[in-house]
Amino acid sequence: MTDYESDDSDDEREKKEELFYDGERYYTKEEWFNPPEPKENIPKKKVKRGMKLLIAGVVTVALLLNVFAMWPQLFNLPAVEFVQVSRELSQDPEIQTLQNAVVVVRAGNSKGTGFVYNSEEGYILTNEHVIAGGDPHPIVTFEDGSAYQTDIIYTDDELDIAVLEAESLKEHHELSFTEEWSAGDDIVFIGNPLFFNFIANRGMLLGDYAASSRSDLPLMLDAPVYRGSSGSPVFNEDGEVIAVVYATVSTYIEGESRRVGLSVPSSQFKEDIPGYN
Repeated sequence: MTDYESDDSDDEREKKEELFYDGERYYTKEEWFNPPEPKENIPKKKVKRGMKLLIAGVVTVALLLNVFAMWPQLFNLPAVEFVQVSRELSQDPEIQTLQNAVVVVRAGNSKGTGFVYNSEEGYILTNEHVIAGGDPHPIVTFEDGSAYQTDIIYTDDELDIAVLEAESLKEHHELSFTEEWSAGDDIVFIGNPLFFNFIANRGMLLGDYAASSRSDLPLMLDAPVYRGSSGSPVFNEDGEVIAVVYATVSTYIEGESRRVGLSVPSSQFKEDIPGYN
């Protein structure tokens, strides 16, 4: 019996020597080198990882395409020029005062320009298309960084005019309107084109845009108008608002195709908007 028991112990030691330990449990040599079914999980992990990489790649490509699409707008010569002109104009104290009345208007994903015309009541004029279909309470931001939530209190779809109401804006300059203008007049306008804000620029009044389908003709501007300029006030040499920028168009002037800005003359809306004095 002793020899049998001794032999049995030797067998058990041999079996123990063939066990493999992974930190959690022991495996036989067969289990260790031929694990049961864990391979089924590997493809799933690989698929998930591959899907993540695919999504990340698509997002990266989309972002790069957006950057490349905007690159020409940001770094073309006219864009560089209007930033340089704005830097020069903004040294003028009178321009600085006018900039104090201008705001960036944001409604959802839309960005445009607006300006204070009644500071006591907190009334701000902008384009209707800037706030259409966006947040019902657009946010306006001044150059000094102060921001206000507003209510939309007036719109005119045909003229593309809207009025926003904020709390009292007495600390900000308010702009006045004029109906007086002549073709060939030099102008200044202030707006938020592309990714820039509170940009002052020069231009010239070209006269009525006769090809317009509007019953009340807009004014043409020979000026660098870009997306985001909508709602920009157009000033005469006395700092009075002649018109409000709302679009651009390509048209023929003296037989030459040109891209011009379009604006709504103050005479077409100033008597109808709330709070006009």
